[in-house]
Amino acid sequence: MTHRSRTLWLGAAGTVAVTLLYHLAIGGERVAHDLEARAAAELKANEMPVVHAGIRRSPLRRELVLSGPADDFQRGELVRIMNLIPGVAATSWDPRSVPVEEGRTDAAVR
Repeated sequence: MTHRSRTLWLGAAGTVAVTLLYHLAIGGERVAHDLEARAAAELKANEMPVVHAGIRRSPLRRELVLSGPADDFQRGELVRIMNLIPGVAATSWDPRSVPVEEGRTDAAVR
């Protein structure tokens, strides 16, 4: 291997390493935190403070996972609203978070 090709390979490996470090370790967590903050603001604006939105982290993706009490209509609308947040690739409900009946209060859900 010549000096020139070795330098080229080292440069390429360094570029890949820095890119992975930024996207996975540094930038990825910042993006996840930012998306969770935006989702929390949307939930508050839509008067749904008992619903939680989190980003999947294993592996880190731009997918919001919602959990908490909401009826079928609210669940559908929240997915639609969360998908409008710039940077969100998809939104789904935690399968352990079952829909509540319409008209039930937060106190009745607890």
